[in-house]
Amino acid sequence: DWELLSFSVGFRLLLTGTPIQNNLQEVYSLLSFIQPSIFPCDATEDFVRTYADVQAQHTLAEELHQVLQPFLLRRVKAEVAADLPKKMELLVYHGMSALQKKYYKAILMKDLDAFGSDQTNKTRLLNILMQLRKCVNHPYLFDGVEPEPFEIGEHLVEASGKLSLLDTMLAYLLEGGHRILLFSQMTRMLDIMQDYLEYRGYSYERLDGSVRGEERNLAIKNFSTKDVFIFLLSTKAGGVGMNLTAADTVIFMDSDFNPQNDLQAAARAHRIGQTRAVKVIRLLGRDTVEEIIYSRAMSKLRLTSTVVEEGRFSLLEQPQGPAVTAMQLSDILKFGVDKLLSTEESSVQNVDLKLILGQSQDGHWLTDEEHATFIKEDEHEEDEQNHMYYFEGKDYSKDPSKEDQTKFELLLEEQLAELEDAGKEGRALRHKAGVTNPVRRKRCLTEAELEQRSQKRQEAAAKRAKLQEEKRRLREEQKYKKKMAWWASCNYKSLCLPSADSEGEDVDDEEDDASVTSTDSEHTAICYVLGDVTHPQADQEDAIIIHCVDDSGRWGRGGLFTALEVRTDEAKKQYELAGAMEDLELGNVLLFPIDDKQSRMSGQDYLALIVAQQRDKANNLSGIRLTSLEEGLKKVYRAAKQKKASVHLPRIGHSTKGFNWYGTERLIRKYLASQDIPTFMYPDKLLQLRFASSSSGSD
Repeated sequence: DWELLSFSVGFRLLLTGTPIQNNLQEVYSLLSFIQPSIFPCDATEDFVRTYADVQAQHTLAEELHQVLQPFLLRRVKAEVAADLPKKMELLVYHGMSALQKKYYKAILMKDLDAFGSDQTNKTRLLNILMQLRKCVNHPYLFDGVEPEPFEIGEHLVEASGKLSLLDTMLAYLLEGGHRILLFSQMTRMLDIMQDYLEYRGYSYERLDGSVRGEERNLAIKNFSTKDVFIFLLSTKAGGVGMNLTAADTVIFMDSDFNPQNDLQAAARAHRIGQTRAVKVIRLLGRDTVEEIIYSRAMSKLRLTSTVVEEGRFSLLEQPQGPAVTAMQLSDILKFGVDKLLSTEESSVQNVDLKLILGQSQDGHWLTDEEHATFIKEDEHEEDEQNHMYYFEGKDYSKDPSKEDQTKFELLLEEQLAELEDAGKEGRALRHKAGVTNPVRRKRCLTEAELEQRSQKRQEAAAKRAKLQEEKRRLREEQKYKKKMAWWASCNYKSLCLPSADSEGEDVDDEEDDASVTSTDSEHTAICYVLGDVTHPQADQEDAIIIHCVDDSGRWGRGGLFTALEVRTDEAKKQYELAGAMEDLELGNVLLFPIDDKQSRMSGQDYLALIVAQQRDKANNLSGIRLTSLEEGLKKVYRAAKQKKASVHLPRIGHSTKGFNWYGTERLIRKYLASQDIPTFMYPDKLLQLRFASSSSGSD
């Protein structure tokens, strides 16, 4: 039997960041919750009918304000933080590339042939609105559109009108010293942006649902404390309380149907603690569904503006656009098609970003007042140039330039020559000028002679560089021969895997190395499994266990070090021997079989120790060097392919301070998982549990 559970409360308090989000029904539902005796649930339709024209009639708006006044208490940033810098919002429209127009038309016509005849593609065009949004962002969001074999290049930028505009914009913002939060609704679009940022060499961090918890706090900390240019975020990731005031520019790649999500996303930069003016830039595809989405979002904000903020909301100044409230889905999809597809050529245009984005100075956006002051200062500087030393665009009151100094010296030579030829009169003038022994000036060299002199200097510099390189090579050879002789006297044989350019490399390995440089496939992934990495889950095939070590040759304690010792003593022995023989250079990989009592009946286990860290004389350990890790993974890939083995590794860098897991995960996918090498990763916590049970003697 069920019993009715009731509560008796003296008052009710509702805390919300979005008092009005969609319509008047929501306003009344909140009022009914706060005071059900005054706002009964069965009077919703009457309330909505009464104030249906609240946005059109000012008297109704004032009446509704009086109704809300006893029940609504708002706290806005303008009242809490009066000194908070301004937030400026900007809409930037962009065109579409020819490739985008092609697929935009194919989506509207449900032309499956344009996407290939694969059976998996038939479900792609069910949600037309979402597919159009993907097309406006980037055509590579569709499988098979990018060129094969895929290589990062300028085509990544040229294929999308949005990314073409953003490419120019980011270069302008980087030059101006700005830092950016870049939001998108689609995590796959963030993947494309991540490839683009790596291609351009921009520093970045990323946060979305795919980023694990421990990396989130590290990414936020790095962006706040280091000089990171861009922070990639999905619009709803991270929570509204996240503080990213290190950024002064917010860019929305695409808009959310719910405008409150975008407002809360922008508030991560424009919040208490921000010391610079914030500029919010929204990219919209002209004559596309993005305009409809933005217009619908603005209609919701206009309702909030009318009901709650008494028409003082800043976004009201934006154009209202078509009356989208009564539009059907078919009308939304057809919006702007006649203009967009009037020509198949690209509609991407070059723009003057300084004119569009506005003025900035020393990494700070200038507000209207500051911009006016900035112009006055420029005018004042121009006024100061109106003096007698200012002639033909040059200020001769300042220190002479090198060009002026050269001209002056040539003129002085000519005058001295004339004085020397003038005889007694000249000597008298020189004596009067204090020049008793005039120095004979060298004649001016012609352009051909100057070019010849410059060429000789370049040849001499190249010769010196060649000699230095030859000396360095000879020193390396002597050092190598000395090391080989030392190893021979100690009967030591290196277990390090050869590099790609080592002598004796097979022809097949050169082909393998070429295939390694290809980018990873979207459909390949690292397998995260439960268990102990020291006991790989490979029944029939060989298995290679990866562990990252430093170049000191001192075996560590705890974690994977101790877990490997439980299984075999060979790991510690070979590692310390390699350290004693100075065979632990960064990028080296020690590979040897694990022969112990716990070996599997079928298949051989190998241990690969990648030297990816350095330890200085003060015993301070560096972080994992991604370049060394990359070189080691290349060598492991060739060994795994040759042995037809799977690769098993722990969560590399899990407890390393300041470790870049994004780059490491991409390297593992690039050189192992995407190259048909079965790759398995074992979380550290599971390893610790497994090791704890092994140490205690239990199975």
